[in-house]
Amino acid sequence: MKRKTSLLPLSLILFLLAGCQSPAPTALSSTAKITPTETSTPPAPIEPSPTSDFTLSATLQEVEGSVKIATGVGKTFSPAQNGTLLEENGQVRTLEDGYTRIDLSTGTLIRMAPLSEFTLISNEEKDESLLTRIQLKLGQIWVILNGGSVEVETPSGLAAVRGSYMMVEINPETQDILITCLEGNCSLENATGVIEMVSGQRAILKSSGEEVLLPFIEEMSERDFAEWLFFVPESEDVFPLLQETGILPWENWRDFIPDENNPHPSLDEYFPDGSRLPNGGGLPDGGELPNGGGLPDDGGLPDGGGLPNPLG
Repeated sequence: MKRKTSLLPLSLILFLLAGCQSPAPTALSSTAKITPTETSTPPAPIEPSPTSDFTLSATLQEVEGSVKIATGVGKTFSPAQNGTLLEENGQVRTLEDGYTRIDLSTGTLIRMAPLSEFTLISNEEKDESLLTRIQLKLGQIWVILNGGSVEVETPSGLAAVRGSYMMVEINPETQDILITCLEGNCSLENATGVIEMVSGQRAILKSSGEEVLLPFIEEMSERDFAEWLFFVPESEDVFPLLQETGILPWENWRDFIPDENNPHPSLDEYFPDGSRLPNGGGLPDGGELPNGGGLPDDGGLPDGGGLPNPLG
């Protein structure tokens, strides 16, 4: 007896064979988008936004002479060098021969004259930006702002800069505060109120006494402008603009840039009366910067002082 052979229908066999084969790849069009998977390259770190919790710190550069730092108020001061890190509430002190530039983590620069001391207080959010607070105890500093704003607390009031070059100097005898606003917008505040200054203006904030008054705003003197060129090389960037707008008192401002042979020129020899240039506003006879010390003993740099050569 013959066995019966069961045959599957041909259509069913073809269906089963087709199911065992891998599906053919589908070509992507030139406009097709591929969604990144979890193994894709991670995105670059996000830079702190103006409203981020941004810790304030600073690095000392161009350290010359005796410069010291302390980790906090009341802490012991120790010698500083290029690259020394300063955290919040840290203090910087320059002695008679000390000079330094402080590079804040915000991008702002601060230059310190000899016989100066300040404290790096804090950063905080203000008007969708960052406000840096520092406290100047004595001496003289120049602020070169690069974003945000800076407030300088002094014994006689508050000086602020929102853009972008401001000098603050404390008279050691009277505690009066001299502020020059080389470029941008600056303000002064005491118990009486607030006044605003713009490029090329100066004011003296009187120390607290029987009567507290707002300072009188006046134009910066020739000596004020020359001081910026002598001691703050970054200021050279804005002098062409100041010349174009007619703020400068003279046209030959480049003649006041210290050269390699005399990195510490003397303002006293240029301004024997404290305000005017000799020889009708030009350079002394011979056309070269004289040798000598620093600013007069009226709250400025001591004799022999000056900041590093801007061209060096």
